[in-house]
Amino acid sequence: MKKQKTPVNPFHPGEMLLEEFIEPNGWTQAYVAEQLGWTKAKLNELIKGKRGITADSALDLSDLLGTSPKLWMNLQSTFDLEQARKKREAA
Repeated sequence: MKKQKTPVNPFHPGEMLLEEFIEPNGWTQAYVAEQLGWTKAKLNELIKGKRGITADSALDLSDLLGTSPKLWMNLQSTFDLEQARKKREAA
C-alpha cells in the first residue's frame, strides 16, 4: 500500500487560531470569546491545546472568521491522527 503524505508535526488548531487570526487582528482573547459566545476559559484551553475543536466550535469559528468549518475540523483530525500515530509508535 502506498503511504499517504501527511504534514510533519501538524499543529493544534488553537495555535492557528492564535497566530493567524487573533494576533494579526490585534484582538484579545476576551474579545474573541465574547464574539463567539464562549467563556474565556474555553477559548484559552483551545489556544493552549488542552481542548479540541468540535463540530459546534468549528461552526462558531467559521461564522466569526469567514472560514470553512471543514478547515477547523480537518486541522483537528490531522492533529489527532498524528498524536495517535506517535502514541502507537511509542508503545
